[in-house]
Amino acid sequence: MDKLKAAAIHLAISAVVVGVVLSIVFFIWYPAPTFVIAGALGIIFILIAVDLVLGPLLTLIVYKKGKKSLKFDLTVIAIIQLVALAYGAHTLYMERPYYMVFNVDRFNIVSEKQIDKEQLRYDELREKPFAETIRVFARLPEGQEFQDFLDSVLVDGLPDLESRPEFYEPYSNGIEYVKSRIRPLSDLVLESDLDEQRVAAAEERYRADFPEMGYVPVGALKEDMALLMDRATAEPIGILKVNPWTKKASE
Repeated sequence: MDKLKAAAIHLAISAVVVGVVLSIVFFIWYPAPTFVIAGALGIIFILIAVDLVLGPLLTLIVYKKGKKSLKFDLTVIAIIQLVALAYGAHTLYMERPYYMVFNVDRFNIVSEKQIDKEQLRYDELREKPFAETIRVFARLPEGQEFQDFLDSVLVDGLPDLESRPEFYEPYSNGIEYVKSRIRPLSDLVLESDLDEQRVAAAEERYRADFPEMGYVPVGALKEDMALLMDRATAEPIGILKVNPWTKKASE
């Protein structure tokens, strides 16, 4: 077997393994639209670079039929790939979106490790469905409880509303409030031709099926985006990669 054939076999095996992992990531751990929001693309690129590029490339370099150290060399390469794959998969799993939290006027993605489940008041919010996130409504406290909440954030340094499970309620409890916060796409102040193209594409793709389509801001890892919403049901539709924090959006 020559170098090219050995590298091709290595590439094929790596592609199958990485394909299985990516299928789990895309369809189970990061169901749409959370993959884009959570910013998992960087780790995915590392997995692809190490397991689909570096591994087969190293095999191409070191492979030589009859070489005494060949088995050892290939074993080292495989270990490097497996360690990178395990590290990347573990990181993606630990950071996977567990809750989509609506608070005040926006959605935030929250991982399981960010909250203390013992503070949850609703049992139905403890275990997420397979290949889905738990959508919750974080109700802002009122009266003295609101002042206590502000003090806990500003003075005691506790997390803000989206990471405070004691204020979580089933999403259905806040449906009407969420509907009231959905803005028409015309409120977006588009900052470039690319923004205009993205909005036009969203209109063409979704408007026929969702005539009451609007948006709310969604907090993303690298940059905030607009989450397209159906005002009739308060259900998410898709992601629009534009700045949602315009003057009109914050009024």
